[in-house]
Amino acid sequence: MNNYDPLLIAASFVVAVMAAYAALFFGARLNRSGDDARWRWLGAGALLMGTGIWSMHFVGMRAMPSNVPLAFDAGLTAVSWLAAVVASGVALHMIGRDRLGAGLFAGATVAMGASIVVMHYLGMYALQMSAPPVFHTGFLAVSVAIALGASAGALAICRVVQKAEGQQALFLQFVAALVMATAICGMHYSGMMAMTFPEGAVPAADNLLRGDWMGVPLAIFCTALLASALGVTALDVKQQRKREEAREQEEQRVAELAFIDSVTGLPNRSGLEQTLLDILARKDARKHPFALIHLDIANFRELSNQMGDASLKSVVSEVSASLREQLSDDAILARYAAGTFFIVVLDHEDARHKFMYKRLRQLDKLIGTDAVPIAWRVGQSAFPVTGNSTRKLIKAAMVPRDLSDIGRFDNMAADPELVLPNQQQFS
Repeated sequence: MNNYDPLLIAASFVVAVMAAYAALFFGARLNRSGDDARWRWLGAGALLMGTGIWSMHFVGMRAMPSNVPLAFDAGLTAVSWLAAVVASGVALHMIGRDRLGAGLFAGATVAMGASIVVMHYLGMYALQMSAPPVFHTGFLAVSVAIALGASAGALAICRVVQKAEGQQALFLQFVAALVMATAICGMHYSGMMAMTFPEGAVPAADNLLRGDWMGVPLAIFCTALLASALGVTALDVKQQRKREEAREQEEQRVAELAFIDSVTGLPNRSGLEQTLLDILARKDARKHPFALIHLDIANFRELSNQMGDASLKSVVSEVSASLREQLSDDAILARYAAGTFFIVVLDHEDARHKFMYKRLRQLDKLIGTDAVPIAWRVGQSAFPVTGNSTRKLIKAAMVPRDLSDIGRFDNMAADPELVLPNQQQFS
């Protein structure tokens, strides 16, 4: 190796790093893509990664000492490139699988390693020298072992790295690319020592590919190609991620609208019922009592007959805003129907709700004007005393009570007539 061109050795390593990073990058995309996109990522990744490994090989060959200008057979060179692409396709396909058992892993390692060996030695044969090559059995075995080891390591590393996220993923991918590139170069240069040509051998005259462009120019071209492809792909992934985030936000917004009243922005009937279901579904629900207060605008029909739609919506918004001002911080206000509201009061007998109940008992004075008088019909229920289901609690809260009773739960009791069929009260 002392007579090898250090610039070309360095260039071959850079190309190997880029090819390895391409494998990691596209492998991660495969694991997160649907069937159609998966095949596109696989094709592009195999093409770029295979071209990178193949280019590294020929740049490395140009680094070896030679007294004659090198030339390559076009057909064998093309086949060696195809072997590199196949090896890369096998690797990426296995990297992108959700599960990879020991048998598949071993098979993928052998297939990838064999493709790399074929790529390397076909590329060497593409020189088509005037004298046959000489093989060194020890280095041949070492090169095959390294190819298999590098393939197994690459598959294992990619499987681990693709699960990382954020800055950690970038760091791990870079370190993994260095490790993989070192293994690829180790296989290549040991293979170069395993297959040598006698001194004085010259390339065949009918070799169509001249070796001048196989060194630094090829390294620069391949590095630029890989960098551009990765850059364009990264931009595409970023834009796709933005589209997915926008779609998720829109889906979330639409889903939330199903539980939100469009006029007041409060939880609607579905939102209230879902809130109650969530509370009742807790394992320790019985240890966390709560109250449900029903507030109904008794003269809502009269108001709707007197006002236009826009004016009525404005009044409802003002009423809901005024109601929110009367509530404790953790009380939940919902608009159940056109003129009907419910308040969910967690831990309803706690002293922190004392002033809220006092204000609610004065609703007829706090909300409404001479121009728009508001008459209230109210009621309340408490879990688990008056019910243990959403339907029962809502029904019990709709039983009319005097406004002065709001927040007073001493005499609360279940109404047997409101018990649903086959439903039992908590003891």
